[in-house]
Amino acid sequence: MKEYIEGSLNVLSKSILKHISSNETFLDLAKKEKPEKLPFFIKSTQKVHTHNYKEFEFHTINEQSKNHLHIVYFHGGGLCLKGGMPQWMMISQWVKHTDAKTSYVIYPMIPHYQTKDIYENSYEIYEHLLTLYPDDKFILIGDSAGCLIILSMLQLIKKRGIKAPVLNILFSPWIDFSLSNPEIPKYQEIDKLLSVSRFSGLQAYDNINESLEIVPPLNYRYEDLIHIYTGTEDMLFPDMLLFEEKNPQVKMYIYKNCPHVFMMLPMKQSKMVHEDIIKSILML
Repeated sequence: MKEYIEGSLNVLSKSILKHISSNETFLDLAKKEKPEKLPFFIKSTQKVHTHNYKEFEFHTINEQSKNHLHIVYFHGGGLCLKGGMPQWMMISQWVKHTDAKTSYVIYPMIPHYQTKDIYENSYEIYEHLLTLYPDDKFILIGDSAGCLIILSMLQLIKKRGIKAPVLNILFSPWIDFSLSNPEIPKYQEIDKLLSVSRFSGLQAYDNINESLEIVPPLNYRYEDLIHIYTGTEDMLFPDMLLFEEKNPQVKMYIYKNCPHVFMMLPMKQSKMVHEDIIKSILML
């Protein structure tokens, strides 16, 4: 199901996009990054329980919640860049209005890991969360590359027969690692954040062909409840349209004239998305 919503960028959002846009590849940017840290406003307002699973961490907040709703967040960034303040600001909103627990996953990334390992380790972290919080109803949320992780995890969850999330929410999802859709160049012309060249070098790290359980998401039919929020000015939009056509359980909310991951920008349409998400979570 597709639903189109009117949208436009405000002056502040245009300024932010201009400031953060870059011609550097994701891999080049990753070389400059420092270790990811919890934002001060989270540490100062929430009790944070940091779990260690193997050599990876995930931070869980609002553990005292009694409603058994549990959001698990996977950030974007080309599978090689860290998340940060924008994601935590969204999480803070959801926790405030739903009283859900939320776990923010610091998953393995390129170039230290290849895609098969990223997806397998992320699945294992989710499986570990099930043992820690067996009574919880899990909601998986991700942005951009984090959605590629979620879609791969859902295949493993189904095939291995463990407890599935009750809802999956994808922001501007990267669905096809290959970026081979012939429509992408047309959308690249209007995309204010992404370009094919920014993904340069990542293909060398894609080894899901070695997995017997994971296939490219466009080749898999999902029975899971999936909500997609996206904008029409997104280079990845053509693959989202193909994905929605193949999966009847998908609800896709398309905001006209809005860019990649616009839900992290200070704009009216972003507020609408978060109000809708809060409503969906409270209905579970």
